[in-house]
Amino acid sequence: MYGVGGTSEICYEQQIPDLSIEHVALRDFPIQLGSIQEPYGFDGIVSIDFMIRASCKVDFELMDIQLST
Repeated sequence: MYGVGGTSEICYEQQIPDLSIEHVALRDFPIQLGSIQEPYGFDGIVSIDFMIRASCKVDFELMDIQLST
């Protein structure tokens, strides 16, 4: 995994049968698992893959993400 901090992180990819965030439920979704809590202080990253499949709308002026209905 590259991007956070600009260095390579060890991670594993796994296909999961179901993923739900708020009212959005996706089936057969790939996730990457890695250790990011300790070095970076957060639990996960919502990917552009999720945002596309969930039909998210991003308002950069308001810094807001709207999930599809």
